[in-house]
Amino acid sequence: MGVTIEELTPRSTRLEFDAVTASQVNAIRRTLLSDIPKLAIEDVEFHLGPIRDEATGKDYDSSTSMFDEAVALRLGLLPIPTDLSQFRRRSECECGGTGCPHCQVMYSVDKKGPCTVYAKDVVPLGDASLAILEPDVPIVRLGARQALLAYATAVVGTAREHAKWQVAHGVGMFPRPHVKIARKEGCSDACLKRTAASCPVKILEFSNGKLSVTDEPKCIDCGACEESCEHGSISVEPDTERFFLRFDTDGALTPREALRYALKDLKRRFEESREAIQAIP
Repeated sequence: MGVTIEELTPRSTRLEFDAVTASQVNAIRRTLLSDIPKLAIEDVEFHLGPIRDEATGKDYDSSTSMFDEAVALRLGLLPIPTDLSQFRRRSECECGGTGCPHCQVMYSVDKKGPCTVYAKDVVPLGDASLAILEPDVPIVRLGARQALLAYATAVVGTAREHAKWQVAHGVGMFPRPHVKIARKEGCSDACLKRTAASCPVKILEFSNGKLSVTDEPKCIDCGACEESCEHGSISVEPDTERFFLRFDTDGALTPREALRYALKDLKRRFEESREAIQAIP
């Protein structure tokens, strides 16, 4: 198996796998979707009763325009930067799941209306590097006498448990298109020029009576060129041993970190399967 990085940004990547099968790439795709751990807010404790502003002496109602459950869900979906070398699941932590700096992070929200509560108002208690990654995400709007005072606990989980722990998004795989050009009888230069012009990604070029492909990996297999050439001089077929994989992350992990974890996790599970099969009498 060979891997080529076609594109890499802090939150997205496009890879090309060579000498692989569809099932192998699909295993990586499914692992990226379901099995990459990250931090997300799981428990939220809301203050009940009146809230007094010590600076002004005003009293506020501990209420918002939304149910507490809806606010908690929005808090849970906020992306949190996660260092997997530092954090682990509660079930795997040395504290036995009681809660410690290695398996949970505490946040607080203290806002008084009228205002809109944003993700930047969800403040980590301690390490400022664990601040929410998308600070301008709106959570809830508060009225003139409304206030929100809550404490939230983030823990490590995976998307198999809930979508709020999903790291990779828009995960897609597809075979690399292979463009075949064979000029058929009766296919004129005008037809080939029209075919080259029909390509939306501009990878076809007509020159000196010949149609050629300039950058095959950019082909999106839209079928426009095949429809344009009425004589069938061009066709696009999938390469069953070369696949593209692309995905985005919410920023909790970089694409490189997510892919490395996915490959490690697959290797671990295959090893466990092999040992289990070998243990069968």
